Amino acid sequence: MAEQIPSLEVIDELEYGVWKATVLQAALELDLFTTIDKGNHTLKEIVAATECNERGMRILLDALCPLGLLTKSGGEYTLTPTSEAFLVRGKPTYYGDFCLKAQLAWEVRGRVAEGVRRGRAVGGDFSGADSGDLWAQNMATAILTWPQWAEKAGEMWETLDVNKETKPGLQILDVACGRGVKSLVLAQADPDAHVTGLDFEKVLEVTAKVAEAMGVKRQITFRPGDILNADLGTEEFDIVLFGAILYYFNPGQVKDILKRAYKALKPGGLVVINTYIADEERFESEEALMVAFQLFLFAPESEVYTFSEYKGFLEEAGFTNVAQHSDMLISAIKL
Repeated sequence: MAEQIPSLEVIDELEYGVWKATVLQAALELDLFTTIDKGNHTLKEIVAATECNERGMRILLDALCPLGLLTKSGGEYTLTPTSEAFLVRGKPTYYGDFCLKAQLAWEVRGRVAEGVRRGRAVGGDFSGADSGDLWAQNMATAILTWPQWAEKAGEMWETLDVNKETKPGLQILDVACGRGVKSLVLAQADPDAHVTGLDFEKVLEVTAKVAEAMGVKRQITFRPGDILNADLGTEEFDIVLFGAILYYFNPGQVKDILKRAYKALKPGGLVVINTYIADEERFESEEALMVAFQLFLFAPESEVYTFSEYKGFLEEAGFTNVAQHSDMLISAIKL
């Protein structure tokens, strides 16, 4: 058997991705997209507006073009639909601050080794109500992008055989609902279905705009609250949905949340967990393990759980028929 020759391909690809992110980081810090949106299109106009070096700005602007964030013609730079929608400060779907603080987070990433040594988050705690404004900005992109989220949500409910014919007039509790699209697609499909969205007040303001864009605002009730201590009700709902939320919390917190979800469901009700699930040995599921690493930096109690761990939590809460349908989907029943 021939000896395998080591390759730098994986490392090169990772390094190249960092340089792309660096270009976006610089553009956001300089608020370039807002500057161009205000009518500054030539290099000299942009340099004057930002008070930057001409050569440095030219190199940065040119680098943004093949990344799909600017176009260039006749020496003038213009925004692409993506940068115009999400990277111009003041737009209702502006995403720049969340991107800087939570996704790029340059200062935090520079302290990762420190976090690993000490076993603690080094980017602050993004899981509490104090981060409501930031999470609202993250969710606001769905005012425009909800159709792509709706397509994925539709596939999820199809997998679970949940639809107007099999379960008409559903009462759904969407816990930490965020953009809300996962549950609102059921309201779109059934005018008798009703969604109760629980989240921080600032986030729910965005959820309302998404519901309006989807044409189902009359079918949703907003319940401001914190998942860690909110009363979820008693036998009110047919479905309790958890999206990308339970991995922010430690096992004791997750168990408590699921016990309250059990109480909130009617007999025969369904709990749905739609989020990243780690493989049992925690070495194969790249997306789940990368999410776990990111959460480690920003959420002190976080853990991306395996199916067997979720199964244990759910059964301890009283659920039966715990099933994993995909690497992002678990369901269980309250008998």
